[in-house]
Amino acid sequence: MTISMPQCPKVKRTIFSARRPAASICARNREPLMGAGSRRDVRLVTAGELRVVIRGKPSGESYAGSVRTRKEAWTLSKWVWMFALSMVSSSAWADSICPSPPPYALLRQDEDYSYLRDPGCKRDFLDPIKFISLSPQKDQYLTLGGEVREWYEGFRNANWGVGPQDRDGYLLQRISTYSDWHLGDGIRFFGQLSSATVDGRNGGPRPVDEAQLWLEQAFAQFDVPASSSADVTVRLGRQEFRFGSGRFVDVRDGPNVRRAFDGVSAVLDIGGWHATALVTRPVLNRPSVFDDPSNTRTTFWGVYATKAVSSMGGGLDLYYLGINNRQATFDRGMGDEQRHTFGARAYGSKGNWDYDWELTYQAGNFAGLPLSAYSFATETGYTFKSIPFAPRVSLKAAATSGDGGSASGTFGTFSALFPTGIYFGQAAIGLNGAPNLLALGATFRANLSDSVQLGIGYDLFWRNSLHDGVYGLAGNLLRTGQESRERYIGDQLSASIVWRATRHVDVSLAYAYFFVGPFLTASAIPGRDVQYGSAYVRFKF
Repeated sequence: MTISMPQCPKVKRTIFSARRPAASICARNREPLMGAGSRRDVRLVTAGELRVVIRGKPSGESYAGSVRTRKEAWTLSKWVWMFALSMVSSSAWADSICPSPPPYALLRQDEDYSYLRDPGCKRDFLDPIKFISLSPQKDQYLTLGGEVREWYEGFRNANWGVGPQDRDGYLLQRISTYSDWHLGDGIRFFGQLSSATVDGRNGGPRPVDEAQLWLEQAFAQFDVPASSSADVTVRLGRQEFRFGSGRFVDVRDGPNVRRAFDGVSAVLDIGGWHATALVTRPVLNRPSVFDDPSNTRTTFWGVYATKAVSSMGGGLDLYYLGINNRQATFDRGMGDEQRHTFGARAYGSKGNWDYDWELTYQAGNFAGLPLSAYSFATETGYTFKSIPFAPRVSLKAAATSGDGGSASGTFGTFSALFPTGIYFGQAAIGLNGAPNLLALGATFRANLSDSVQLGIGYDLFWRNSLHDGVYGLAGNLLRTGQESRERYIGDQLSASIVWRATRHVDVSLAYAYFFVGPFLTASAIPGRDVQYGSAYVRFKF
């Protein structure tokens, strides 16, 4: 704002600042035009010009007027003060338009660094690579990032003592880097390279342990014109997904090699609903370099929609997911599987209470048999917010169907499709998959500080059907159900501590002990108690 004033020869330059007392506009009257404002907000550049500079003003507008009398000056002063106080200060204005750096997302393509278009918002030492301008208008930019993770884990009696054992443990390493190209007009390209290796594991790498170099993600994204009330985005290529709690579709971040899909997806935002539709094939992970093709034996499609519901303190998810697998394996045998999954999830929090409940039904066919399966899972928690460490306790319960055997005339084994597996205890132990399961669990969590969290869990497991076996996290059969009529599988105690040292670095320690039950001890190869320990450090950028 520029205001022309009569000449005042005795005053050549006056700065009104919060750090200095207000000065007079003329030495002869010693009466200030206005009091102390925010730093360098008001400045008498020459004797005849009073300039008001509001640094945070985004529009760059200026105003001019003449001040002929002291009364006019005081009137002007009042309006300038009102405007200046509304801004508080240039630094406060900057704080209001510059958000804190976002937390790193599980899916790195979900991070938005467009706010760094303003150079004044760059605060983190890595912000210069988060917004690399590609055009003078800064409407096109490049974001770079990645992750380095070192993970040690060891077992006693892995897989309940069956198969190769390694008492010394092994080291898992994952390095990934990505580039995110925003090219304007709703066009975007995202690419992510990863390297996952394992060192020292007796028996060699498992499929989720090693992919020396692979294209984790590579997709083109386009915003499609729809209507004033709807937004549509289409992605073509290799991409990762996580829906809801991850109970059916998850990126599988715990294992060394994450899960990706090749295909097309479309996101629709309309009427408060956020819906994702997809037609894909899962990626086959192999240990060599760039040797990760699509799985041509499996097709995966569906729609997952979610909506925030204020009365629930959270939201509602509705979904349909379909899969066609030409080489599915269960305790009943191997065959072609076509499965349709229909489900609903309600989640949220009210006061100190929180909840996450999900109900699912599956239909279709397997090896020529009609398929009918179900799942019900709940978790209800309470947080003691008013006491030190804000501890949270929760109870979990789950039931998933198993096969009723050849006499039933139908196939009943539930499938979790592409799950996270982190429902009961320390998931990395790998002994608590979803099919044919009855489970009860309790957890305790406490925030030891702003950056350190402790978690303890205790879980019990039974077979739902005595005609079906026990499955791992990926739905793979671990023990046939034909060798024992016992129902109780065992129970597991687990503990973990996570330290988020900085925004970029987190460290974790975990331990779990699985106590075998009658089903495992009565098997042809009696199961043994399992111990598991792990430690990792991760750097994200």
